[in-house]
Amino acid sequence: MIAKLKGTVDELKPSSLYLDVNGVVYEIFTPLPLLEEFSEEQKTVIYISEIIREDSYTLYGFKEFSDKTLFEELLKINGIGAKVAIAILSTLSKAELSHILDSEDERALTKVPKIGPKSAKKILIELLSIRDRLDLESQADSGSREKSVAVEALEQLGFPRKDILKAIDSCTGETHQELIRESLRLLS
Repeated sequence: MIAKLKGTVDELKPSSLYLDVNGVVYEIFTPLPLLEEFSEEQKTVIYISEIIREDSYTLYGFKEFSDKTLFEELLKINGIGAKVAIAILSTLSKAELSHILDSEDERALTKVPKIGPKSAKKILIELLSIRDRLDLESQADSGSREKSVAVEALEQLGFPRKDILKAIDSCTGETHQELIRESLRLLS
């Protein structure tokens, strides 16, 4: 089993890259934002997730181990194959995915290619059930931590979560105290 590959980017394709590892060139499919970070002749290390089928052997690559883990957790969801999982990671950042789960906004999932309204609802339910394994918070910056504290405080005051998230999104404050103050004005 391949865990990670160290090599030089040999060629970039629309949805994959060719990685030269000591003369052996591997084709590795990656989310589009990661693919855009690479340039030819760049040395890199890529975490690998292998998918071996009866008729194919495909490598999927990620810059961070947590991204590989997220991809593999998405694959465990019934109805999500590798192409849809890559489409999700290409379309949505970890912060966006976390926000979708916080707000339970299944419509936001429909902006991912190949996910319609029925699939979005089913996927959202599955994602919510495995959220603790998704490691979405590890990429969170201090701003989103402040938002989380503000959301929790406002929930304790009895405001509906969906209303809180809308209010906080329109706030300009940076600390949780500022976010709570601004949100209270909007929610009142």
